Amino acid sequence: MTNACLFITLAVASVRIDANERGKHSAMSHLAAIAVLIAERDSDGTWTFSLKRHAVAAGDREDSLLLWALNALPEIGIVLGWQLANRAITPLLDAATTGDPELGRAFLDRLTRLVTAPSIDLAVHHGGAGAPPLAEIAAGHGIAVPVADPAAVESAWGFGERAWLRDHVEAEAVAVWRLWLAESNGTAGDASAAFDAWRSSSSDAASS
Repeated sequence: MTNACLFITLAVASVRIDANERGKHSAMSHLAAIAVLIAERDSDGTWTFSLKRHAVAAGDREDSLLLWALNALPEIGIVLGWQLANRAITPLLDAATTGDPELGRAFLDRLTRLVTAPSIDLAVHHGGAGAPPLAEIAAGHGIAVPVADPAAVESAWGFGERAWLRDHVEAEAVAVWRLWLAESNGTAGDASAAFDAWRSSSSDAASS
């Protein structure tokens, strides 16, 4: 019998904070938003999905986003993302090591268990850290990704546009998952159909 398998698509938005000219702090990042898209394949081949996202703005504590992520992230699963090390893991580590120590340790334990298990960085096959933007690669498969440069993320974070940030990371998580399905050489038909049906039903529920 095949056991259930959990895939966790992770999308993170962060703001780069440059080093202080007087050396009071080094360059680091500030978390702005996280999306967690979970796809579970049951032992009978049935797919189920869930999507959670959360955002903070300038003036909010990063700890609130870490606590949310600690509750949203499963303890086990295969993590998917685009340029995971630079765009997701680094800002998460920065936040976990600068806030509440107890929360930071708990989050780092969870994150370490996840990223030391098998993970899939879709950018690896497109140049890794030097890969083109996700939107460019996704467009080649007919997958739409709203283009948002770092300045747009910084503005949304600075002016408290939390809804924009939530939508931004949701769109990236969905695009990464769709890209993985599209690059599966035709083996992801059932998963793709199940995901399309779930997204359609989710949209219908949201608009009703």
